[in-house]
Amino acid sequence: MAVNRCICANVPFTELKNLADAGIRDLEELARRTNCGKDCGMCIPYIRVMLATGETDLPILNQQQINALQPPPAEL
Repeated sequence: MAVNRCICANVPFTELKNLADAGIRDLEELARRTNCGKDCGMCIPYIRVMLATGETDLPILNQQQINALQPPPAEL
């Protein structure tokens, strides 16, 4: 089974990839334009993978893979 969309906003990753291909590669800007990642946030690791690889049909990630995709904590 592939993960291919933000469920909360019902936006397919292909739409996000089109935006990324047009130059919108910032996760916050994608969220502002599409509402992806603003509700439950479960799509955020998948969007990060899509931005890094261009893939839009992604395997289900386990918790260890999700943790590895998290940005490092900001330094104070």
